[in-house]
Amino acid sequence: MGAWWQLEAGSRLTPLTGKNTVPDELMLLFTDADHFVDEAQVEALSELEDAPEEFDSDEEPWPRRMVGYSATAGTLRARLELQGFGTLRVHALCAALFDDDLEPDPEFPSLDMRERWPEGRSTYSDGSAVVDALATRRGQDLISRYRQYRPRSSEQKFLEHMWELMQESFDDPRFELALILSRTNPSTRVTLDLTDVVVGGYVSLEEQLHLSARTRMATAVAASGPIIVITEGSSDARWLRHALRLAAPDTEHLFEFLDFDQTRAPGGVDRVESLTKGMAAAGVMNRIIAVFDNDTAGREGARRLSSLDLPTGVRVVCLPDVPYAQNYPTLGPTGPAPADINGRASSIEFMFGEDVLLSRNNELYPVQWNSLLTASGAYQGSLSAEHKRAVNARLDDIFATSGTQIVPSSVLEGCRRLAETLHAAAAPSPYVPGSEYSELSAQWRAQESAEP
Repeated sequence: MGAWWQLEAGSRLTPLTGKNTVPDELMLLFTDADHFVDEAQVEALSELEDAPEEFDSDEEPWPRRMVGYSATAGTLRARLELQGFGTLRVHALCAALFDDDLEPDPEFPSLDMRERWPEGRSTYSDGSAVVDALATRRGQDLISRYRQYRPRSSEQKFLEHMWELMQESFDDPRFELALILSRTNPSTRVTLDLTDVVVGGYVSLEEQLHLSARTRMATAVAASGPIIVITEGSSDARWLRHALRLAAPDTEHLFEFLDFDQTRAPGGVDRVESLTKGMAAAGVMNRIIAVFDNDTAGREGARRLSSLDLPTGVRVVCLPDVPYAQNYPTLGPTGPAPADINGRASSIEFMFGEDVLLSRNNELYPVQWNSLLTASGAYQGSLSAEHKRAVNARLDDIFATSGTQIVPSSVLEGCRRLAETLHAAAAPSPYVPGSEYSELSAQWRAQESAEP
């Protein structure tokens, strides 16, 4: 037979109810502070069930409001507004839907249910009149599940039809709730009573459904939503996009890059750190990849960011090592000398092979050692501004081509290396794809966070 949860506004039952499982969309409206458990009722019920004599649920008083969620109508309306279910919008959409349904059909005039009683057409002349009726306590009492077994008038059957049409057309329960609460006093206490589904064993007493709903939404967004990539600058973002386009076109659309050119956001190591920490603090559910250059400053920034307690969906990486950077020409206080610049001076310009780094004299543009970073005790190096512009222009010209057949093989190799780095960082955390309707127990679903 199952068990029912129900929503109450003050002391009255509303038409919003359901069997066995509570939709996640509805639970997204509630918080820790809204959750309640009446321990006295829990203890009393436990004593009755453990009594030596057989427990007869038909004779014993059934518990009510033993466990559930409660908030004022004003609080819930404010949350609904921010989630896209404001009163004015819901009323307007409902009225338009009902107007379509009430449009007369010349071939079948008898299908108009308003013809069944004398005041039908005058009482409900258009969709707005129907919405106004359904938003009242009287209208909601007429269509309540608990009234359907009593003799029903023609008006009641009409309103039930319109309510069911609304439910089928706008199948998010928050839409229904917004209409129910649209004329409720803001101070009225609204209660989602889960007692029946808890006693019936469909939900455990310890389970907090609002947290389960957020977890499922977070894993769904993380697994299926865009992967946000944060880089040190516009050229990094631009060339990583090209790398995916050339080396991994089938998955390119899954990655979204911060658009420095459009937002005019400043770049650099500090910016990657601040943006990543800000998104993590804001609870952004998408997977986030913070990409630092493979130089001294980038390695230090990655170390600082990785030391924080970041969500599992936030990954921190540096650009990969490249073999030709192991013995690369550099300029320092003691003159020119080859050195391994991986982790010390290897920025995005070094990711696409040696050919793009060659001068007109067929010599590699040298790295210049700039300053000592005291935190890591190592020097930071980079190309000169002139050489950097030359490499940037060369890469932009190469990526302006449309196909892989005319892109140098060394550049394609670099694209594959970068695509592999992004793919590895984007690997989702394993999770059990079970919704609120799943037959899996809450304890079983919780194993997803413990999987290796």
